[in-house]
Amino acid sequence: MSKWKRRRLLFMADVHERRGTDPSDVLAGLHELAAEDPYDLEVLLAAAELLSDRAGRRTGTAREADLAASIALLHRCVPLVPPGDYDRWRVFNSLGQRLLLVAQGTDSPEPVAESVLAFREAVAATPHGDRMRQVNQFFLAVQLGEHFERSGDRDAPVEAVQVAREGYATVPPGDELRPMFRTVLITSLRHLAGATAQVEPLQEAVGLAREALSEADSTSDRAGAQFDLVRALRALYDATTDARLLVEAVDLSEQCLAATPRRDPEFNTRRTRLASAVRLLAQDRRDPDLMRRAIDLMRATIETPSAADEHADTLIDLVQSLASLHTMTDDPLALRDAELTARTALAAAPDPGPWRTQAQLTLAEALLYRSSVDARGADAVALHEALGLFQDVAAATPPDHGERGDRLWLLGVTLHDLARHGDGDTAAWRRQARHVFAEAASAAGPPNVRIKSFQQLGAVEAALGDPHASLAAYEAAVALLPQLTPDWLSYRGNIIELRQIEGLPDGAAAAAVELGRPERALELLELSRGILHGRTLEARDLRLLRHRSPELHAEFLRLRTALNSGARDGNSRIDGNGGNDENWDDLMGRIRSLDGMADFLRAPSVQALRRHAEQGPVVIVNISERRCDALILRADAEQPVLTVPLTGLTQADVVAHLLRLARAVFAAPNEPSLLTRRGAQRDLDAILRWLWDRVTSPVLDALGLTAPSSDTQPPPRIWWCPVGLMAYFPLHAAGHHDSGSQAGKATVMDRAVSSYTTTVRALAARFSPPAAGTALHTLVVAVPDAENVPSLPGAAAEAAALAELLPNSLVLSGAQATYENVVRALPAHPVAHLSCHGLTFWENPAAGMLLLHDHLARPLTVEQLSAMELPYADLAYLSACSTSHTHPYNADEALHITGAFQLAGYRRVIGTLWPVNDTTSVEITRATYADLTHGGSTSPRTELSAQALHRAVRALRDRYPASPSLWAGYVHVGH
Repeated sequence: MSKWKRRRLLFMADVHERRGTDPSDVLAGLHELAAEDPYDLEVLLAAAELLSDRAGRRTGTAREADLAASIALLHRCVPLVPPGDYDRWRVFNSLGQRLLLVAQGTDSPEPVAESVLAFREAVAATPHGDRMRQVNQFFLAVQLGEHFERSGDRDAPVEAVQVAREGYATVPPGDELRPMFRTVLITSLRHLAGATAQVEPLQEAVGLAREALSEADSTSDRAGAQFDLVRALRALYDATTDARLLVEAVDLSEQCLAATPRRDPEFNTRRTRLASAVRLLAQDRRDPDLMRRAIDLMRATIETPSAADEHADTLIDLVQSLASLHTMTDDPLALRDAELTARTALAAAPDPGPWRTQAQLTLAEALLYRSSVDARGADAVALHEALGLFQDVAAATPPDHGERGDRLWLLGVTLHDLARHGDGDTAAWRRQARHVFAEAASAAGPPNVRIKSFQQLGAVEAALGDPHASLAAYEAAVALLPQLTPDWLSYRGNIIELRQIEGLPDGAAAAAVELGRPERALELLELSRGILHGRTLEARDLRLLRHRSPELHAEFLRLRTALNSGARDGNSRIDGNGGNDENWDDLMGRIRSLDGMADFLRAPSVQALRRHAEQGPVVIVNISERRCDALILRADAEQPVLTVPLTGLTQADVVAHLLRLARAVFAAPNEPSLLTRRGAQRDLDAILRWLWDRVTSPVLDALGLTAPSSDTQPPPRIWWCPVGLMAYFPLHAAGHHDSGSQAGKATVMDRAVSSYTTTVRALAARFSPPAAGTALHTLVVAVPDAENVPSLPGAAAEAAALAELLPNSLVLSGAQATYENVVRALPAHPVAHLSCHGLTFWENPAAGMLLLHDHLARPLTVEQLSAMELPYADLAYLSACSTSHTHPYNADEALHITGAFQLAGYRRVIGTLWPVNDTTSVEITRATYADLTHGGSTSPRTELSAQALHRAVRALRDRYPASPSLWAGYVHVGH
């Protein structure tokens, strides 16, 4: 072909590319030229560009074919541009761009990984100072981020940050690339935080976003900077769960959207971001009105033409928001709308592709949720439809996909639900569920997903009649718990994470008891409960490891971070678990081979635990779906654990009585009707009788405590360690309190002095007590009047009484009882008495607080108390309402005000299970301290605090046996 025809073809190729017209005839000519001269670089590049351009106007297989042909031509170009060739960067830039287009049509990591390689070569081939080097750096940083999100390659964010920083540093102010580089740097820092489980990159990202906002001149630039800052704040919130970041993000999103014209292409994206932030804030506050605002914003976005992927994302977010609204309000319309919206999302999703898979998953989850809340217990039609959708999702999810384990878990739950509700061949459903849960437990994913998969597998194996396989599955779940300690999470974040193992301790223990292994049951309970308390003990192990082997200590932290970071950054793919399991086992072996480290992160043996029962037995009350038992830990070396089957008790019975208890303790002091209040007291009395008949009487009989104690024979000590929902019940007050004379009463408090403990290990002294002879000076905090809450005249009365009984005490009352004064005084006073309001939050136990004088400005929260280290803490008396109350899912963690004082170091804590009467609180306080101090003549004998509280409460019981709300809610925790 002549040179003139060649020039004409290249000219026409340029024209078609600029006009976007059909280049078929020109492509034919270019292919003919390429066949004549396979080394004609310009012809090959022109043909590749035309094919790519045409692919952008096509869909389906035609688009894929054009892109594949374009990439094949560019690969032919690579040998024609050796290192040093000026055109080398052009070839690799074009190749990277084409691969980027391929990646947009799939969630496979391969085209992204190839595009990263191409842009690396493009950067390397572009001279320093050439603007195209900065352009190639920008695309390389972007694709490294995409590569991280798809593959989980933790080296990618490190390189992305380096590349983005270099580009950002070389682009002068005012250049249009500068804000683009800053945006990609912020994104790269977010990814780096996910890969390294560190908060510092996120804080740097927020700083960069604030810098961009401060430099923005125009309204549009300011809105864009606000949007970037919102994204950074949201990422930092996800890592820290600090609600203040979320509040700022919502405020900035509002400003950003208000400054964005409706015709702006970014309007819908920014409205979607606002909706997402509002939704999270609504969930944080459990505020249905905020959730409705988020829903309105999402619906407005859906009604506006937008990109298909953005539309699909918003529909999916809307489904989840409607489901959340239903959980807050029980509004059936919200549940119906969630399902209808999910069906709309599925109908709008292209087939096949990641959006369709996500839409199928969303609809399946909505159907599974509807089935779980259906009044009949299960909607079989919904379950069957969900089953088909989950099966399609599982088939479309690659084996190395980071969410495969979670998706398989949902499929297994659906199969298990079909079996539990007797739909068809229940054994067949269970066998399928067994297979699915086993695969989910071994699939790529973070520890929390694998733990809940092993947990479900244990339940299924038990239902199939294989107790050995059931115990093995539960043991595998418990063995993974040491990996589930994500240090990058906030205290509140850890609370949310630990909710996912709700039901694991009781199921594992029941499986062991089923096989006649009560000692193993106790060990499993110790490993799987009180994990936040256990982290204090774990910290000792880690300090010792760091001293013995800094290298192994660093390796331990790195591996545990790697295992958990997938749960945080939401990577679609992460490393398979096989290698991580082997690495973890190998690391544990190397650590435990060190001198003195044989028990690193192991549960203490029963023989070690029984030492904590020398002063009295520890009774673990375990309630599971399969069976209910009390495990009695004794100091007996031959038979340290005694099993007492609670054959008259069921899990369903416990749930029913817990609901009755919750209604009664609220109604007893609050209902205006005397008749209703009396009814609530009768309900409480009935619950105490039920507890005696079903739980405590069999335990006391097994211990030989069959008769009330006498004045000449002091009552023995007993420690109660309730598992799960049993933590809400006043086991110490169980009994028939109005049954005949004192000698004939069948009650716990007439036969033993009760204390509570979260775990057996929690009875171990965390800090050394003060030296013998040291005066135990007491801190008395009294807040009779705090802003925005009812007055507590009893607080002032308690302070006055204690000032007489404890003349050397420090009294902080009224305006003196501030956060700063109290926190400063606590370390210097082994005994602390706090008389004030207590406030608990169902969804956010970390925010529970004692209401000091300045609580509106500086609240003293569970999170803050738990972080304290008080070396001489001995006794804390919390004369406040509901200090031992928390969310049921966190019951095994003692995540409440009482538990926070334990974590701070107090060996003994007196708290309350529910709201208590102000007047009787003064009476119990005065009686308890009078007993402890011999009427004010000595310092408090804190080692007798359980007996003193016991006597004070029993005296009040004797006066008001028909009003359990007045006396049954006081508990003693610890030694």
